[in-house]
Amino acid sequence: MKKVPLLLLLISMSFSISAEFKKMANDGQLLDLDSKEWSCVLDQNNALLWEIKAAEEGLQYSQNTYTWFDGESGRENGAFSKNCYWGKSCNTLSYIEDINEAKLCSYSDWRLPTRDELKSIVNYYVDGDILIDSIFFPNTQMDTYWTSATAKDNPSLAYEIPFFFGGSIVRDKTIGTHIRLVRSAK
Repeated sequence: MKKVPLLLLLISMSFSISAEFKKMANDGQLLDLDSKEWSCVLDQNNALLWEIKAAEEGLQYSQNTYTWFDGESGRENGAFSKNCYWGKSCNTLSYIEDINEAKLCSYSDWRLPTRDELKSIVNYYVDGDILIDSIFFPNTQMDTYWTSATAKDNPSLAYEIPFFFGGSIVRDKTIGTHIRLVRSAK
């Protein structure tokens, strides 16, 4: 008898979790939830706009990885920076510049998310191994994603969020990992 109310509570929670997200076309127009193609996701609860990764090779290919580089710290090129489709300058700064030049979803102020921002889309209640709402964020890898935060005690390390267990970890900036860009929706 107690299982039914708990099941109803979980079902209602899953609807409220996804109700905060809206799909957006590359021209900046909001789309219906059942749209099959979209470029960004608006997180209404946190006033953030998130990049969506593509299944096909190209700039936003979900398999691309990048070293952490901001023009001052990190690694612009190196042994682990050949994992993006163009094969050079596979770093966070170059990627951000390319996305901003492309005006993804009509904006040119994309950036790496803070730790808290990236943690805000981790979803521990999903049915799957990747802790994100795959209805809105398809092609997310079961791996880590860079944040904008450098470790205070070691500037050669940056924080990343693992979408397979949550939390945050630090990694050497010369190691290639995934990126999901964000911008303020205010």
